[in-house]
Amino acid sequence: MPGRAARPVQLRLATRGAQLSGPWVALPALAYNPLVLGGTPLRATLLLVVVVYLIAAGWFLVLAPWSRFWAVRVVPAAPFWLMTWLDDPSLRGALSGFGIVHFAAAWGWLDRAARKA
Repeated sequence: MPGRAARPVQLRLATRGAQLSGPWVALPALAYNPLVLGGTPLRATLLLVVVVYLIAAGWFLVLAPWSRFWAVRVVPAAPFWLMTWLDDPSLRGALSGFGIVHFAAAWGWLDRAARKA
């Protein structure tokens, strides 16, 4: 409507929660509930899944390149141009180092979760 100024939306605080009100809107604000809005049990489960994955992948990356499985199954199954790289100790060391990075990431997740608790 031209000539009529709209009133700004006001925020009124009540004892049980907040309510937004204005000339066209009256919405009750949702109270924060951590169990409904992504709370502790879901976050703890996600943390556990991520940490278990990082530790398992870390162990695999540290141990697999130096195992008999690597020499018998992985290297001979690779294309010829890739065989020399896969058999090179420096690549095996790099993969093991990446496994150690996975351990450090798992430690970081656990440390961050311990500081929040």
